[in-house]
Amino acid sequence: MTFRLSAVLLFAVTAAVASATSPLPPPMRLIPIDEAVKDPSFVQFRNELKAVVARKDAAKLFHYLASDIHLSFGGDYGGPEFHKMWKPFDKDTKVWNVLSLIVDNGGKFVVPGGFAAPYAYAAFPEDFDAFTSVVVTNPRALLRERPNPNARVIRELDFDILEVVNSSGKMQHETGPNDWDEVKHASGQRGFVLSSDVRSPVEYRAIFEKRNGKWVMQTLIAGD
Repeated sequence: MTFRLSAVLLFAVTAAVASATSPLPPPMRLIPIDEAVKDPSFVQFRNELKAVVARKDAAKLFHYLASDIHLSFGGDYGGPEFHKMWKPFDKDTKVWNVLSLIVDNGGKFVVPGGFAAPYAYAAFPEDFDAFTSVVVTNPRALLRERPNPNARVIRELDFDILEVVNSSGKMQHETGPNDWDEVKHASGQRGFVLSSDVRSPVEYRAIFEKRNGKWVMQTLIAGD
């Protein structure tokens, strides 16, 4: 029953995110959304998980993961696979960057007993192509003429959904100050935006489930 619910949750949200391939419509934004407040028990769980992530407490982290956590579309499941894949006890692990960008960026309840995060994944509109679009997550992001912090500003961005022309090839948690994406705004304007200011809806995301009265992270996955 648990596996079936997990599969339904993942399929339902991923299908909604990835189904469309139409061109960008008139100016569209994805304003941050966080439905966590609808369930105080989830708010408490997420606050505890945020504290674990902030402390980089690898031992404690496993208490918040489902024993059969889903980690890839290739059939990787469970705590031992999580340890092997993410190496949370290593000082150079990327897991804390990945998780902080998930738990600090909202999300939505997708079915009763299931919460998907971050919002850039959970609330991504169906009429956009999730594989060729990015969501501006920094409210102070700027579209520049060239990939240079001193280049002329074409426009200020306001949680826009942008079409990717050329990507830095890095996920948001991997980006640095010299990484830029070339993008096209819905207005037709093209330019460059810092890769750290945008997020693809198919980057790492999590699905949380409430099992026997306890919330756990059931899925941590990227791609399709």
